[in-house]
Amino acid sequence: MPTYNSPGSYVIEKDFSEYPIAVNSSVAGIVGFAAAGPENKATLITSAAQLVREFGTPDVVSGGQALLAAMEILSRTNAIYFVRAATSSAADASAAISFGSCPAVYVAGVSGTNEMKFSFSSTDETGASNSPFGTDGYIITVAAGTDGSGSLQISDAMAKVQTSDWPFSFEQNDASSGWFIGAHAGSAATLEVSASVAALGLVVASGGDAAAATNVSQTASGMTIVPESPGGTYFSQALYSGENYNFSSIVKATGIANKGLQAIVASQSGKGFTFTVAKDGATEEAFSLDFEKDGDSGNFPENVINIGLDNAVSDHIKGEFLDNTGATAEGFTPPTDWASKWTSSTVSGTYAGVTYDAVTPRFAKFIDGTTSFAGGVNGDIGNEGGSVNGNVREALIGLAATKTGMQALDRDDLNISMACVPGITDQSVQNALVSLAEASQNFLAVVSPPEGLDTAQEAINWHNGQGTGRTAAINSSYAAVYWPWVKVFDVWSKADKFIDPAAFAIATMAHTDAVADPWFAPAGLTRGRLTKPFDVEVNLNQGDRDSLYQPGNAVNPIAKFAQDGIVIWGQRTTQRTPSALDRINVRRMMIVIRKMVLASTRALIFEPNDPVTWNRVTKLLEPALDDIRRRRGITEFKVVCDETTNTPVRVDRNELWCRVLIKPTKTAEVLVFELNLTNQSADLG
Repeated sequence: MPTYNSPGSYVIEKDFSEYPIAVNSSVAGIVGFAAAGPENKATLITSAAQLVREFGTPDVVSGGQALLAAMEILSRTNAIYFVRAATSSAADASAAISFGSCPAVYVAGVSGTNEMKFSFSSTDETGASNSPFGTDGYIITVAAGTDGSGSLQISDAMAKVQTSDWPFSFEQNDASSGWFIGAHAGSAATLEVSASVAALGLVVASGGDAAAATNVSQTASGMTIVPESPGGTYFSQALYSGENYNFSSIVKATGIANKGLQAIVASQSGKGFTFTVAKDGATEEAFSLDFEKDGDSGNFPENVINIGLDNAVSDHIKGEFLDNTGATAEGFTPPTDWASKWTSSTVSGTYAGVTYDAVTPRFAKFIDGTTSFAGGVNGDIGNEGGSVNGNVREALIGLAATKTGMQALDRDDLNISMACVPGITDQSVQNALVSLAEASQNFLAVVSPPEGLDTAQEAINWHNGQGTGRTAAINSSYAAVYWPWVKVFDVWSKADKFIDPAAFAIATMAHTDAVADPWFAPAGLTRGRLTKPFDVEVNLNQGDRDSLYQPGNAVNPIAKFAQDGIVIWGQRTTQRTPSALDRINVRRMMIVIRKMVLASTRALIFEPNDPVTWNRVTKLLEPALDDIRRRRGITEFKVVCDETTNTPVRVDRNELWCRVLIKPTKTAEVLVFELNLTNQSADLG
């Protein structure tokens, strides 16, 4: 407490207004394969549109039904976490962007008051004419000393201002010389310059070492640079692996539908050019680039567009310069001035009739054009020969140390309450999900028998570890099994398809949270009707449902009734020991209570371990539990946090103990009506 020495009024503020937080019980975790998007990361998805935008469409994915299941679950809740798994066969779509030097003509011999008038014509990288001011081309006057400074001057005799749409630019060299440079790079780009005074002459440069000439007219060609080493191409890749980034164009009745990534280069006058990234035929982002590099600043491609995933600038691509062998061009050192020679790269060849040997070019740019991305591989089951092999299991299960695969769900801050690996019925994958649910105590793992079982007995045998594909029974209050599979129309494949019932089970749990509470059973005609499926894999009669659900078995039937439709008709966990936790509504309630208790009492850690803090714990938990009681989740409760739970030994160990007693509300799953007939003389009062 503070000490007050002088008279005065003082205010001390203390906050004892803690209240229990609310827990969202409708967040699901989905693990599976996709054709795009980040790998091994729990990504928040809040709509089906965002899911497709981030992870692509399901029609190009082989193995599992993660994307289809996620779409179904998102129809009943507004938040899921999607974890994309990928095997080592995954690959990024890529595009090799060629670069070259611009055609250039060197102007020399301008001194004193001499003037030279030039006319220009040029072609772009395709060889097409690039002289928008007519057949006369451009008329430029170059003179020395006209401004009194003694330096070379350039003026536009046509009273036009040099802008980015001019097909050439001018670079000062010294007081009596300079460069005219075509706007486009590459061997197909040319620049023709005609001088009014032949004696002063022109020098053909072609971007490299100058060759002396005194012709009245000179034509320079650009170069496509294929350096010896390093620096072969600008290797651009999609940020993530997957086939959805490969560019394709499909003709449809409504027109041409484009899919995937493209890189579009468009040169401007001078050193600048734009690098546009298009996705699905639409422009996504554009970067202003040039080939000057001054440290980590400037518009050099590797400064502007990220090389890897760290500190990503582009939302779609990464890129770096590679040498001719495909290795990273670590020695790639472009000049800090665009007009300087590119000493780290040389080319050989004949340009404009002049033979060059080991030319060190200047004035480099990306060559204009559109380059489509290709080579993306999903890393899904299809890339593994169509089977769930060791690579697939490793990708889905992941490593706890690095939080890959389903281990990415092991984070308290995600607040996941349900999880599945839809369409994957491999027992190793399912067991790993159940083990993760038990270890974290954060969510209910929902699994299913494989597609293709014909009878209820086969489903029973499978979940008891006696059927094809499973050698051990599932026995956990953190897991639930649903069967049979249900048939829906898949808009992506345009065909009817059987879908893993785990997807609809989780969607039903989210729907239950929306219309009731997580401690209500996600089953029955009130909350368990499935309106999207139109058929089930196996029609279950009363005997089938009794066998699946009887004590010792724990398969939740999905029944198709003549008048009521398709309904989830069970809510058992896979726990075999008879207790309150053999029901889903109780387990889901306990997940909510645990999260609420941990989050609400975290602020009390390091507080004094005395009756004041014990009372604060009690006052925090009792209102929350009473709220659940009033909402029919529990029938009675008691919170004990006093000297009986906090013995001297526990206090000495810096431990605070609180005992919470809960009587969960049981569901009415069996309704029995006893009908008694009496004679006419019986007294019914």
